[in-house]
This record gives sequence, structure tokens and C-alpha cells, in this order.
Amino acid sequence: MSTKTWRRWHSHLTPANNRGRKTQITNNHGLPVSPILEPLKEKPAREHQPLESLTSFRKEVAANAFANALATPVRQCNFTGARLPSHYLLPFTTKFLRHEDDKLVPYLAPFENSSRQATRAYAFNSRQLVNRLGQKKTWQRLLGHELRFGLTSRSDYKWPKQIDEIILSQLRQSVVRKLAWVFNKPKANLVIPLQSNTEYPPSACILYLRAKVLSSSSNPSITGYDLSGLLGLELLETLVKDTSLADNDALVLTQSYMTTSAHIALARLSTFLSSSDATSNSAKT
Repeated sequence: MSTKTWRRWHSHLTPANNRGRKTQITNNHGLPVSPILEPLKEKPAREHQPLESLTSFRKEVAANAFANALATPVRQCNFTGARLPSHYLLPFTTKFLRHEDDKLVPYLAPFENSSRQATRAYAFNSRQLVNRLGQKKTWQRLLGHELRFGLTSRSDYKWPKQIDEIILSQLRQSVVRKLAWVFNKPKANLVIPLQSNTEYPPSACILYLRAKVLSSSSNPSITGYDLSGLLGLELLETLVKDTSLADNDALVLTQSYMTTSAHIALARLSTFLSSSDATSNSAKT
């Protein structure tokens, strides 16, 4: 029986119209009613505050990629024990794959944003660490009691082969999606060609489309990303193809609330590949 039907059939037990009053709740016969039987108050839908109504400081925070990264929920790395904003961690979840013998086998797989599975394990965002986890079943340290789903042993879990390539592909696809959205808005001036005689704020970043211009950069205080090294030539050509930006050697990704997600995605990918020369300088966002 639904709650609505129960209240209709037992109207003599339901509270009278005393909403908003601080007096004792009574029914239609004047008898006191337990607060448990009080009609549930529906929570109002969360209203998004328009950007125009924000103060200048809150607008700056909304457009600051570093502030948004630090504002992500704090989670604990199951391997190192460090508690960090989830921006700096790689999420893992349990994924069941069917084998040739028609048996479902649980894998501790990287979490995909499109998946609705619960994330229950985290590791520091580092390709070097991920490769280390695959040695001698070190990855089992990520398995907690809540991650076993009633399985009898941790040995029931499997570790995907070439998991670093899987994570790298996910991070690259995230960068491509967010940059493609920015590139397709030329009138907003979110991405502009790099001018050698122009000073840019440190909150911006430089996107190098040609590796040959890295050494000639005159903006050492700004984070620079070598897109050919981060994405690979194939993805880079797909990203800039059919855009007005393809003929430029370097671009400037401005700071805006519309580019925040692109800044964050670039920083996550760069951090994952930090052991290689993915960035042109030591500045990190």
C-alpha cells in the first residue's frame, strides 16, 4: 500500500492543517499525532544561481580552474593513504566481464564518467603508479571490504591488461571533448592565436600545436601543453580539423567559466603523463 493511499484511508490519523505552526500536531478529532505521521515536506529543487547575480569574487572563483580542482570532494588514496581532492586521484570501480566459459568475472577497472557504477577505490593520478600496481598483484591493496560484493577472496578479482593505456585513452577523450566544445565557439574568443609580443595572465595556458615552437616560447610563467605529446598526432589532427585554428602553431586558452572544464581536463592528463615531457615548463595547474 502506498503512503498516499494509506493516508486517504486513515484520514482520521493524519495531521490537521497546522503547517507552519509550532503547536502540537493533532488530528481531526483533536488527538495528538506522532511526528512520524506528519506529511513529508518535499524539498525544493535546487536552483542554479545565474552568473549575473554573482559577486565579482565568486565570478573569479567560478572561472579559476585551480580553485575548482581544489573544491572537488576529498578522497583517500587506497595505496598511499593520502587524502586529496578527487581531482588528483584516479577512481576505480568493480566491472563484471563475461569470459568465454560464460562466467562473469569481477575486474577492478578504471571508472568511466558515463558509467553509473559506484566508485569505491582511488589511487594517485600517475601512470608510473598505475604500472607499479600491476606488479605482483599490488593493485589488491585498492580492494576494501566494501568493494568485494560478497566475494570470498580478493583473488576472485582480476586486473585489466594494459590498464595504463585504458586510463590514458579515457583522459585523452575527455580533453578532446572539452577542447572541441571550446574550439567550436570562435565568436566567444575562448581560444586565441598566440602573439609573441603580448603578455597573458598566469591563469591562461598555451596550447602548442607544433612541437617545434616549444623552445621559442616567451611566456615562461604560463603553463604550456604540447598537444601533440598529450593527445598524439592523430587525435590532434581530428581536433583541429575543419577549424579556423588549424593553421596556428600555438594557441592561448583563456580563463573563463566556459573553459574551466578544459583547463581541468588538460591538467589531469598532464599529471598522469608527468613522467614524460608532456608540459613545456615546470608550472602546473
